[in-house]
Amino acid sequence: MTEKAKTGGFYGWVMMPLLCLVYSIPIGFALYGPPVIYRFMQKDLSWQRGEINLGYTIIGMMLGLGAFIIPWLMDRFGPRKTLAMGAFLTAGSVLLMAFAGQSYPVYLLLCFFTGLGISFGSVVPVQALVLLWFNVHRALVMGLVLGGGAIGGFIYPQIISAFIVASGGNWRVGWCVIAAACFIGAVVAMIAVRNRPEDLGQHPDGLVPSAVREALFDARSGRIRTYRSPVNWNFKDALKTKSIWLAIIGMSFIWFLWQSVLTQTPAHLSDRGFSMSDPVWFLRPTFIYGLILACSIAGRLSVSFLGERMESRLLIAIAGFSLIGGGVLFWFASRDNLWAAYLYPLLVGFGFGASYVSYPLLMGNYFGTESFHKISAVANPITSGFPYFGAFIAGWLYDVNGGYGAAVVIACCIALVGSVLMLLCRPPERGQG
Repeated sequence: MTEKAKTGGFYGWVMMPLLCLVYSIPIGFALYGPPVIYRFMQKDLSWQRGEINLGYTIIGMMLGLGAFIIPWLMDRFGPRKTLAMGAFLTAGSVLLMAFAGQSYPVYLLLCFFTGLGISFGSVVPVQALVLLWFNVHRALVMGLVLGGGAIGGFIYPQIISAFIVASGGNWRVGWCVIAAACFIGAVVAMIAVRNRPEDLGQHPDGLVPSAVREALFDARSGRIRTYRSPVNWNFKDALKTKSIWLAIIGMSFIWFLWQSVLTQTPAHLSDRGFSMSDPVWFLRPTFIYGLILACSIAGRLSVSFLGERMESRLLIAIAGFSLIGGGVLFWFASRDNLWAAYLYPLLVGFGFGASYVSYPLLMGNYFGTESFHKISAVANPITSGFPYFGAFIAGWLYDVNGGYGAAVVIACCIALVGSVLMLLCRPPERGQG
């Protein structure tokens, strides 16, 4: 390769771990932290599971609906400032939660702004930055950066739980911890993130355009075997294809099961004989909850290495079947069935991690990068909003039936339909619609 930039000076490799940190904070603290706090809030405020999980559903819905505003924010301010604004909004919302969250209407209102802040400060801007900074190494970097959410999801909820337990079960302390972390994330984003390699006089992957084409050609001859759209699709044309709707609906159905299992894990395991204050730390519900997210790292990293050799739709379908297996074992998990309690996090975590990284790769590979944030504005309200109803429905069905049996059956059936839809999601063709 003759035309090659100085790879050692490419800022994308410097920014990648910092972007991973920035992404891990709103996801690990603000998104995955609340289910840990909910157990303490329920005990103090006597709320039912359906009631408290309605707030989490609102967070998830706003995580998706915020995507309507993100394209405008990114076009006007760029991904860097969008990330920082999201982190500041999240920090302010959860800090108010610590002081006024005992009022149920205020709790729901603050969940609205918390979800909006997480939306601005995490998924879409981060995915867009990876697509802008990397082409040849896109799958690898996407998996590594989004792996930050899994690492944060394993570590941060346990930090929140430790602070709450140390304060005598004061759930307000947990919200304050989240607020402090999000403020730090906002500062790091403003200092470390750059919108485009061109802002620093560089090119994606540290290669000039002709070298990128040469690298992609060489890679496709060997390592890269997946479909890559030869053109950047127009936004309106992309919405007319069958492929985009199969991907959006299929992904939404699969993630419905994910939210149903993840959000109910601390409560379900507490019902089945596990204790938040167990002296054996790996028998605490918070540890197993974190283990689910830790296991998603394996799924994310597997896509980093398989995402350029195997089509994303197949990876997502496999991930869906893994989630279904984990969903079944979730029901059997108890202190008497420790094998199920430690195996279901592996299957559920792997399934989510693999699908979570594969989905933006599929969209980028099928439709190009230019319309990615606009497509996300349509897709994310569905792929986030619908799955988060799983949290509310699972909690409500528990309140009605006294168990999660019906919730597990419904969620697994929905995920099965989603997995089949992903198998049918082939690359789009011009004129498809």
